[in-house]
Amino acid sequence: MKNDSLVSVVVPVYNIKDYIEKCLKSIVSQSYDNLEIVVVDDGSTDGSGKLCDEFAKKDKRVRVFHKKNGGLSDARNFGIKKSQGEIVALVDGDDYVDADYIKAMYEVMVKDGSDIVVCGFDNNIPSSFVVSGEEATKKLLVEQENIEIVAWNKLYKKELFEKEIEYPVGEKHEDALTTYKLFAEAKKVSYVSESLYHYVKREDSIMGQKDIVGRLEMREKAAKEAVEYFADNSQLKQAAEVAVLTARYAFMDAAIHGEIGKKYFAPNAKWVDENRKKYQNNKLMTKKLKLYNSLNHLKLYKAFRTIV
Repeated sequence: MKNDSLVSVVVPVYNIKDYIEKCLKSIVSQSYDNLEIVVVDDGSTDGSGKLCDEFAKKDKRVRVFHKKNGGLSDARNFGIKKSQGEIVALVDGDDYVDADYIKAMYEVMVKDGSDIVVCGFDNNIPSSFVVSGEEATKKLLVEQENIEIVAWNKLYKKELFEKEIEYPVGEKHEDALTTYKLFAEAKKVSYVSESLYHYVKREDSIMGQKDIVGRLEMREKAAKEAVEYFADNSQLKQAAEVAVLTARYAFMDAAIHGEIGKKYFAPNAKWVDENRKKYQNNKLMTKKLKLYNSLNHLKLYKAFRTIV
């Protein structure tokens, strides 16, 4: 890989006029110069698109596309297809990044020969390291950390998306259905300890909306799809099966702590008890999951989790 490859920063925009200026300023001010900034105005009605056009007039690296509203996934897919760089970064239009966001991750990508680089976002990764794509996929599925699941906070070789991987249109929390596929296609994934991406919490954003049941359902759906996706890879299939189990526990914990209705506890506890034996020989089970799996969930787990 060249030391000055063109990096395409894809920015989906929809009705975020109070945020987009800060976002674009942080991108055009990057210490890494060889950028194209692909702004996709997804049918904004609040003037966001006009603000983006103003940036394009001032900086020739900014390319603005105006399209009919199709949702976040559709805007991301559109921007990736329009991008001309060998490397792609995805930045949501209501977030912003550090001045060295691209440079720091690109240098790591070149040094490590990685296909994906992941940085922290407001919560540091404990240390920088590099692993195989398969190990990164296992880590994502078993640990279920947001820092890995989300689409942003990463640099990708564009060729990964050219393997028929797209964000599913019409789905919320679409990252969960896509990121594990990209990791699995990567030969190497590098992690950078610095928090270079800044996620802005908005009440009306997808992640800000209190649709906890929807998020949990998507988590389970993604895990089940991953089991099928990795049917021919026993290690990754086991990791995906752990993700299914973890999703069930997430439902139970949310019910225990009053984040969702109590009605969600019993069916998930029953499922775990009925499938307990299936996980006994799964070598990717964490110590915590092994402990949880040893309990009678309808009788003991609720009491245990209320205390711990």
